[in-house]
Amino acid sequence: MPLQSSSFQTAVTADILDGQVTAMDVFDPTEYNEKTSLLEADDVFDVQLAWKLTGTATPDVRGSWVVSLYSEAMDGIGMMTGLIAGPVIVRITGDVSPLTFRLTFRVAPPKPQVGLYKLTATISHSPTGDPANLSKMSGHAESTPVTIQKSEVESN
Repeated sequence: MPLQSSSFQTAVTADILDGQVTAMDVFDPTEYNEKTSLLEADDVFDVQLAWKLTGTATPDVRGSWVVSLYSEAMDGIGMMTGLIAGPVIVRITGDVSPLTFRLTFRVAPPKPQVGLYKLTATISHSPTGDPANLSKMSGHAESTPVTIQKSEVESN
């Protein structure tokens, strides 16, 4: 499932420090961790997010990422809206470019609800690790639509 859209902004020019969301995928652990956009309401699902920083300033980056996952109903009937996972605090240790990050959210019942959804992940930088103390470096990613349906008997 590819990203539908993403953006990432830093407070300096791109050659000094640039950010990019590189992936946002939904996986079904009940189906051998296959990438999917079709889920069942009574099953867990995982959303894996990957992003990176590049540029000459990556060795100097410190603090933490504050990462959250939101859901928006697209069909007018879905009840899984708002914050569905996180915030998760991801420590940053500066290193040579590229500085890569990967986080997997687990969304478990009763949160998955029947409907059609767009998932949005937010990535915010905090110099202190406090979600209330954020800098001007942040990103987001939006998934292609995800359908959650009632469990069906599967045929082989």
